Amino acid sequence: MNSIFYIIFNLIFYSFIGWIIEEVYCYTTTKEFQKDGFLIGPFKPMYGIGFTLLILCKEILIIDGIPLILLCFLIPTTVEYISGYVLKYTFNKVYWDYSNFRYNIHGFVTLKFSTYWMILSLVGLHYLQPIVYSLYIQEQDFFNILVIAGVIILIIDCYFTIKRLAYEKFKVV
Repeated sequence: MNSIFYIIFNLIFYSFIGWIIEEVYCYTTTKEFQKDGFLIGPFKPMYGIGFTLLILCKEILIIDGIPLILLCFLIPTTVEYISGYVLKYTFNKVYWDYSNFRYNIHGFVTLKFSTYWMILSLVGLHYLQPIVYSLYIQEQDFFNILVIAGVIILIIDCYFTIKRLAYEKFKVV
Protein backbone atom coordinates (compact mmCIF):
# COMPACT_ATOMS: atom_id res chain seq x y z
CA MET A 1 0.00 0.00 0.00
CA ASN A 2 1.25 3.46 -0.83
CA SER A 3 1.26 5.04 2.62
CA ILE A 4 1.45 8.62 1.31
CA PHE A 5 -1.77 8.13 -0.67
CA TYR A 6 -3.38 6.54 2.39
CA ILE A 7 -2.40 9.49 4.60
CA ILE A 8 -3.63 12.02 2.04
CA PHE A 9 -6.82 10.01 1.57
CA ASN A 10 -7.52 10.21 5.31
CA LEU A 11 -6.74 13.93 5.34
CA ILE A 12 -9.19 14.64 2.52
CA PHE A 13 -11.85 12.18 3.68
CA TYR A 14 -11.93 13.45 7.25
CA SER A 15 -11.80 17.07 6.08
CA PHE A 16 -15.02 16.29 4.22
CA ILE A 17 -16.50 14.43 7.20
CA GLY A 18 -15.60 17.45 9.37
CA TRP A 19 -17.50 19.71 6.98
CA ILE A 20 -20.55 17.42 7.30
CA ILE A 21 -20.25 17.40 11.11
CA GLU A 22 -20.13 21.20 11.24
CA GLU A 23 -23.06 21.61 8.87
CA VAL A 24 -25.20 19.16 10.87
CA TYR A 25 -24.17 20.79 14.16
CA CYS A 26 -24.93 24.30 12.88
CA TYR A 27 -28.26 23.26 11.45
CA THR A 28 -29.35 21.42 14.60
CA THR A 29 -28.32 24.29 16.90
CA THR A 30 -29.32 27.31 14.78
CA LYS A 31 -31.71 25.84 12.18
CA GLU A 32 -29.38 27.29 9.51
CA PHE A 33 -26.43 25.88 7.65
CA GLN A 34 -23.06 27.46 8.30
CA LYS A 35 -22.66 30.66 6.30
CA ASP A 36 -18.92 31.16 6.39
CA GLY A 37 -15.95 28.84 6.46
CA PHE A 38 -12.29 29.10 5.61
CA LEU A 39 -12.51 27.17 2.35
CA ILE A 40 -15.14 27.68 -0.30
CA GLY A 41 -15.66 23.95 -0.87
CA PRO A 42 -16.91 21.19 1.43
CA PHE A 43 -13.71 20.65 3.40
CA LYS A 44 -12.59 21.49 6.94
CA PRO A 45 -8.85 20.77 6.92
CA MET A 46 -8.65 21.24 10.69
CA TYR A 47 -10.63 17.99 11.12
CA GLY A 48 -8.64 16.15 8.48
CA ILE A 49 -5.31 17.16 10.01
CA GLY A 50 -6.33 16.31 13.57
CA PHE A 51 -7.89 12.96 12.76
CA THR A 52 -5.08 11.94 10.39
CA LEU A 53 -2.55 12.63 13.15
CA LEU A 54 -4.62 10.43 15.48
CA ILE A 55 -4.73 7.65 12.88
CA LEU A 56 -0.95 7.83 12.56
CA CYS A 57 -0.57 7.66 16.34
CA LYS A 58 -2.86 4.63 16.56
CA GLU A 59 -1.77 2.73 13.43
CA ILE A 60 1.93 3.62 13.09
CA LEU A 61 3.01 4.34 16.66
CA ILE A 62 0.60 1.69 18.01
CA ILE A 63 -0.69 3.95 20.77
CA ASP A 64 -3.80 2.74 22.57
CA GLY A 65 -5.54 2.90 25.96
CA ILE A 66 -5.13 5.95 28.21
CA PRO A 67 -2.38 7.52 26.06
CA LEU A 68 -4.69 7.39 23.02
CA ILE A 69 -7.54 8.93 25.03
CA LEU A 70 -5.21 11.79 26.03
CA LEU A 71 -4.08 12.25 22.43
CA CYS A 72 -7.74 12.29 21.31
CA PHE A 73 -8.16 15.24 23.64
CA LEU A 74 -4.85 17.02 22.97
CA ILE A 75 -4.41 16.70 19.21
CA PRO A 76 -7.80 18.09 18.09
CA THR A 77 -7.57 20.81 20.76
CA THR A 78 -4.08 21.81 19.61
CA VAL A 79 -5.06 21.78 15.93
CA GLU A 80 -8.16 23.87 16.71
CA TYR A 81 -6.15 26.37 18.75
CA ILE A 82 -3.43 26.75 16.12
CA SER A 83 -6.05 27.02 13.34
CA GLY A 84 -8.00 29.70 15.18
CA TYR A 85 -4.85 31.64 16.00
CA VAL A 86 -3.46 31.48 12.44
CA LEU A 87 -6.79 32.46 10.87
CA LYS A 88 -7.24 35.38 13.24
CA TYR A 89 -3.72 36.78 13.04
CA THR A 90 -2.98 35.97 9.39
CA PHE A 91 -6.32 36.75 7.75
CA ASN A 92 -8.05 38.76 10.49
CA LYS A 93 -10.93 36.23 10.42
CA VAL A 94 -12.63 34.61 13.40
CA TYR A 95 -14.71 31.61 12.36
CA TRP A 96 -15.54 30.52 15.91
CA ASP A 97 -15.32 32.23 19.26
CA TYR A 98 -15.55 30.36 22.54
CA SER A 99 -14.92 33.46 24.68
CA ASN A 100 -18.32 33.11 26.35
CA PHE A 101 -17.67 29.49 27.33
CA ARG A 102 -16.16 28.50 30.64
CA TYR A 103 -12.65 27.08 30.52
CA ASN A 104 -11.69 28.59 27.16
CA ILE A 105 -8.23 29.59 25.99
CA HIS A 106 -8.24 32.91 24.10
CA GLY A 107 -11.64 31.99 22.66
CA PHE A 108 -10.01 29.46 20.29
CA VAL A 109 -10.66 26.30 22.33
CA THR A 110 -12.88 25.32 25.22
CA LEU A 111 -13.07 22.31 27.49
CA LYS A 112 -16.62 21.56 26.33
CA PHE A 113 -15.76 21.14 22.65
CA SER A 114 -12.38 19.55 23.36
CA THR A 115 -14.27 16.87 25.29
CA TYR A 116 -16.71 16.43 22.39
CA TRP A 117 -13.79 16.05 19.96
CA MET A 118 -12.12 13.52 22.25
CA ILE A 119 -15.24 11.34 22.36
CA LEU A 120 -15.91 11.74 18.64
CA SER A 121 -12.26 10.93 17.85
CA LEU A 122 -12.32 7.77 19.97
CA VAL A 123 -15.55 6.60 18.33
CA GLY A 124 -14.12 7.39 14.89
CA LEU A 125 -10.84 5.60 15.54
CA HIS A 126 -12.45 2.47 16.96
CA TYR A 127 -15.54 2.12 14.73
CA LEU A 128 -15.32 4.22 11.54
CA GLN A 129 -11.62 4.05 10.69
CA PRO A 130 -11.39 0.21 10.55
CA ILE A 131 -14.21 0.25 7.96
CA VAL A 132 -12.56 3.08 6.01
CA TYR A 133 -9.21 1.28 6.09
CA SER A 134 -10.76 -1.99 4.91
CA LEU A 135 -12.55 -0.26 2.02
CA TYR A 136 -9.37 1.61 1.11
CA ILE A 137 -7.36 -1.63 0.95
CA GLN A 138 -10.04 -3.40 -1.12
CA GLU A 139 -10.44 -0.57 -3.64
CA GLN A 140 -7.04 1.09 -3.43
CA ASP A 141 -6.81 2.04 -7.12
CA PHE A 142 -10.23 3.72 -7.04
CA PHE A 143 -9.45 5.60 -3.82
CA ASN A 144 -6.06 6.71 -5.16
CA ILE A 145 -7.86 8.31 -8.12
CA LEU A 146 -10.13 10.06 -5.59
CA VAL A 147 -7.02 11.23 -3.72
CA ILE A 148 -5.60 12.83 -6.87
CA ALA A 149 -8.94 14.50 -7.63
CA GLY A 150 -9.28 15.62 -4.00
CA VAL A 151 -5.79 17.13 -3.95
CA ILE A 152 -6.52 19.06 -7.15
CA ILE A 153 -9.83 20.32 -5.75
CA LEU A 154 -8.19 21.32 -2.44
CA ILE A 155 -5.35 23.15 -4.20
CA ILE A 156 -7.80 25.10 -6.35
CA ASP A 157 -10.00 25.81 -3.32
CA CYS A 158 -7.00 26.98 -1.25
CA TYR A 159 -5.81 29.21 -4.08
CA PHE A 160 -9.15 30.99 -4.46
CA THR A 161 -9.71 31.14 -0.70
CA ILE A 162 -6.32 32.69 0.02
CA LYS A 163 -6.70 35.07 -2.92
CA ARG A 164 -10.11 36.18 -1.58
CA LEU A 165 -8.85 36.57 1.98
CA ALA A 166 -5.75 38.45 0.87
CA TYR A 167 -7.95 40.79 -1.13
CA GLU A 168 -10.21 41.37 1.87
CA LYS A 169 -7.24 41.98 4.17
CA PHE A 170 -5.03 44.02 1.88
CA LYS A 171 -7.50 45.12 -0.82
CA VAL A 172 -5.18 43.81 -3.54
CA VAL A 173 -5.81 41.49 -6.49
